[in-house]
Amino acid sequence: MKKKNPRLLAGIAILVILILLGSLLVSQMIPTIRETRREMSLTPTPLPPVPGNVMALTPDPAAPTAEPVLRNGARGQEVTDLQSRLAVLGYYDPAQVDGAFGAGTREAVIAFQKANGLEADGIVGAETKQILFSAQAVPFTAPAQDKDENGGESK
Repeated sequence: MKKKNPRLLAGIAILVILILLGSLLVSQMIPTIRETRREMSLTPTPLPPVPGNVMALTPDPAAPTAEPVLRNGARGQEVTDLQSRLAVLGYYDPAQVDGAFGAGTREAVIAFQKANGLEADGIVGAETKQILFSAQAVPFTAPAQDKDENGGESK
């Protein structure tokens, strides 16, 4: 008769005990899990807190929608239209029209806003857009060069 390895027997015994404990734990947890799922299905998901009246946050469908604001980082057809109009007025290089509102577009918008008496923030809101696409838009004029005393250009 062969001798049984005591380590093998101890390992098997521990494995059997762990399986029994795991089964007991699972049998105890299943009703808890079912009850939790049932309660979750009955409890509505809470909405985030709303300051003030909910009606104040719900827009009136008949109200006009605000014009989108164009600023650094914007992309798309509206930016292409903006750049094209700035190019027609002389504030932007026509070769740079690409539909991406970057530093060059921002500088052109600021120059346009200054020349047209607007707040020069580089952001195209409703007021800037209204003047930009109107007949009242002031085109770009190069700054006058300094003249020396003899009427010639200074260097």
